[in-house]
Amino acid sequence: MLIEELYDALIEAGASEAKAKAAARAIADYETRFGGIEKELGGFRSAVEKEFAGFRSDVDKRFTEFRSEFAAFRSDVDKEFTELRSEFSALRSDVDKEFTEFRSEFAALRSDTDKEFAGFRSNTDKKFGELRAYVDKEFTDIRGTLKLHNWMLATNIGLLVAILFKVFS
Repeated sequence: MLIEELYDALIEAGASEAKAKAAARAIADYETRFGGIEKELGGFRSAVEKEFAGFRSDVDKRFTEFRSEFAAFRSDVDKEFTELRSEFSALRSDVDKEFTEFRSEFAALRSDTDKEFAGFRSNTDKKFGELRAYVDKEFTDIRGTLKLHNWMLATNIGLLVAILFKVFS
């Protein structure tokens, strides 16, 4: 096989006839090789497309299975959460009831405690008043006694000064 256009161009360019034929045949061989390579690439491409289509089909199938399994799992989880919410609501109701009872008992105890403290405070105020009156009386007595002692001391000093004055004068 020979590429005529290339052969004619080489002859016009001044190449010998033998060299022009050899070059045209060599290029024709390359063109045949390239044609074979293109054919093989086409077959390879077709095989890869088939493999990719199969892979994609398998992936789609697995994703569909996963979605259905996930939907079932989510349904189970939603069911469990609904049951937990129901149980939690019942427990919360019981706890609220217990707290209400505790609050009423605490209010009663607080009322009793307030009464006890009021009585204790009244009694303490009374005792403190009595004690203060007693302390005030005692301080008054001590002040009176102190004034008496001061008067007696002053009298004794005055008498002593008078005696000393009489003796030494």
